[in-house]
Amino acid sequence: MLDLIVDHRESKLLKLIEEKPDTIACEIKALDVGDVIVSEDVAIERKTGSDFIASIIDGRLFEQMLRLLDTYPNPILILESFDYLALENTGMSLSSIYGALAYVSYKLGVSVIPTVTTDDTLTVIERIAYREQIEDIKPTLARRAPKGMTIEERRAYALEGLIDTGPKKAQALIERFKTPLKVFEAIKDTEITYTKTGNPKGVEGPLQDLSGFGWKYVKKNKELLVGETD
Repeated sequence: MLDLIVDHRESKLLKLIEEKPDTIACEIKALDVGDVIVSEDVAIERKTGSDFIASIIDGRLFEQMLRLLDTYPNPILILESFDYLALENTGMSLSSIYGALAYVSYKLGVSVIPTVTTDDTLTVIERIAYREQIEDIKPTLARRAPKGMTIEERRAYALEGLIDTGPKKAQALIERFKTPLKVFEAIKDTEITYTKTGNPKGVEGPLQDLSGFGWKYVKKNKELLVGETD
C-alpha cells in the first residue's frame, strides 16, 4: 500500500487514484508547495505542457520551483503532454521555453520527468513512491525544511543560472532585490534605451544603477525569462 498526499486541485489525478483503492491510500489536502507529496524528502509538481508555458509567462514557474527547493531535498517536476500542440501559438520562442526548462533542470537542480498522459504520470508517481516508501522505507510527510545552504546562499546560487551571471553578480542582485523572484521582476521591468538612430545605448529601470547589468544583459535574460527580445 502506497501513501500519497495530493493537492485537492489535482482532479484528473485524483480520479485515477480513486480507481486504485487497494494499492494507494490518498490524503487530499490544500498543499502550499507541490502537487503530490511522496515522502519527507520528495515532492512532485505536475504541469501539463500548456501549464508549464503559462507559468513561464506569468512568472509562477521559478517561484514554484524555488519553493519546492526550499522545502524538499528532492523536488521533481513531471511535465505532462509537452508536445508541439502545447508549444505552438504560445507567443514565446522555442529557445525561451527550452531555456526556462534547462534552467529549472540544470541550474536549479529540479529533476524533470516527461510523461504523455495523466495515466503515465500516475505510473511514475507510483514507482517513485514505491522506491521511497518500500525500498528506502521513508514515511510520507508534508513538511517545510531548508537544506544545507543558508537561504541567502541558495538564492544567489539559483541566480547563477541566468545568462552572464557569476557568483559576484548573483550576490549583487540578491543584496539589492533580496529574492530571486524580485530579481526576475526587476529584469522584466528594466527597459532598454536607444539612440535616435535606433541603436541600444543603456537601460532604464530597476537595474540601471547596478554596475555590469547593461542592455545586453537585460536583453538576453528577458528572452530567457519572459520571451521578450526588445
